[in-house]
Amino acid sequence: MASIPVGPGPRGPRSEAVAALKTSGSVGLAIFPIGIAFGMLVVHSGLAWWWASVFSSVIFAGSFEFLLIGLAVAAAPLAQIALTAFLVNSRHVFYTLSFPLHQVGGAAGKTYSTFALTDEAYALTTSHPARSWPGRRILWI
Repeated sequence: MASIPVGPGPRGPRSEAVAALKTSGSVGLAIFPIGIAFGMLVVHSGLAWWWASVFSSVIFAGSFEFLLIGLAVAAAPLAQIALTAFLVNSRHVFYTLSFPLHQVGGAAGKTYSTFALTDEAYALTTSHPARSWPGRRILWI
């Protein structure tokens, strides 16, 4: 596992981007096989291969993308799809209770970090070493 620099000191935008890449690189690599599995599930469900790209481009919620395949194949009503999306993603409300939003500066940064919060980003940014990270690194992650 890559070392995670946690010490204090001035850090520029580039060094925080590099630190964020080192921290989250293994998580990014793990998403590759999940993407392959998602594409295979789309095709094996009887949908055209390009639906995998459409779902991934339009929906920013990995676990819901997998659920949506079954809902789409079953031609579920839009209200059922919306309720399912709401219930699956409501866990993010609880994530905000411990997400280090106070470390992120500016309204735009806080808005983006709230929107872009994923399970993986939450796990990385709420760890003990992350308590000393500057907001810029949290945004990069």
